[in-house]
Amino acid sequence: MPPGHRNPPASRGASIRRAAVSVDPNEGGDGPTRREALIGLAAAALTPAFLYGATESEREGVALADEPVPLAAALRAQTVYAGFCIPIIETVVTAPFEDLMALAIRDAGSFDAKTGRGGLNGSIRFELDRPENRRFVDVVKQLERAKRAIDEKATAPIGWADLIALAPVAKARYQFLRDFCGVTPRFEPRWQYKAGDINIVGCDYDRMLTPPFGATPEQIEATSWFRQNYAGVGPLTGQRVHMGRADATEADPESLTGSVPRPGASAEEYVAWFRRQRLSLPALVNLAPFVDETCEATLRASDDADLRRLFAEIDNKSYAPGYKEKPLIKSFRELTLRGPAEFADQNAYVSVEAATGEAVAAIPLIEGRRIKSVKQLMDAYVDPLPVWIM
Repeated sequence: MPPGHRNPPASRGASIRRAAVSVDPNEGGDGPTRREALIGLAAAALTPAFLYGATESEREGVALADEPVPLAAALRAQTVYAGFCIPIIETVVTAPFEDLMALAIRDAGSFDAKTGRGGLNGSIRFELDRPENRRFVDVVKQLERAKRAIDEKATAPIGWADLIALAPVAKARYQFLRDFCGVTPRFEPRWQYKAGDINIVGCDYDRMLTPPFGATPEQIEATSWFRQNYAGVGPLTGQRVHMGRADATEADPESLTGSVPRPGASAEEYVAWFRRQRLSLPALVNLAPFVDETCEATLRASDDADLRRLFAEIDNKSYAPGYKEKPLIKSFRELTLRGPAEFADQNAYVSVEAATGEAVAAIPLIEGRRIKSVKQLMDAYVDPLPVWIM
């Protein structure tokens, strides 16, 4: 079958999966509600178990699912698997958030809604010799190291397409926190803290990232405000990353990748590209800074009244934390849900516990127990920068 061709669903589960992409796998069962996740994260504590892989004895108690498991249970297990991968990605991958976004956008941008071909399938790792992709050579090398680290620890290897989709949102939480704390010039000082001017409150970056999340009551309040404003962008409790895509085994044909505009394209070409994917103009405006080095400036200079209005709206709303980031992550998720994600394998990264028949994530035991929900994962894990809601 040619690369990028849409595979037909293997079972009724595929169509159910597509209908359930907005399901929050943490609602009900053992998973926390959104409110519980926001309130309960301060109790996170470090365990060195995340540094090691599963032993043979740990693997004996579970087996990768070979029959479809209930959808809600599968989604919950896949979210736990993603949560296990995130700190590994954050540790191994040092590439800027912007480069990870651009890589995923270019891989996903080959989707053609009319034919169903293309989309985020990891093919870009075979396309690095193309001039427009040479900037991603080091990024892909870093992701390859992250994949090896994950595969050594987990009981099921992570797919390239899923890794490329997960990496940007895994790095986003710290990028956004750096912006919020004034490490970058993203905000004026008066908007960085609800508690007051950053020059008065002070930004003790290290202390704000370890319990009790601040050296002063004002900083603790500021950290709480940060969480509230960015809660909707998290890959575990907000815009959940879709998992289970099939990986490409070779480069996509030029007929697909050639549809992605190169730097220097016209505004009309960028707009036509998003229309071909059946993505909205607001999504293009949100993602424009990450598409390539010329996209945003080209769209801003356009005479198109709709583009001018959308950029004015985002500029007027981006002065405070969260207003720009929430639509950005939402638009990114919409882009990555096209094509391969529609037929994702709901059993990918899902194991079945031998003793109970329960669906669990394909990760090792943590502190001697099987992790079955995101809340348990949060409670068991030590994150040097523990902002789990991100």
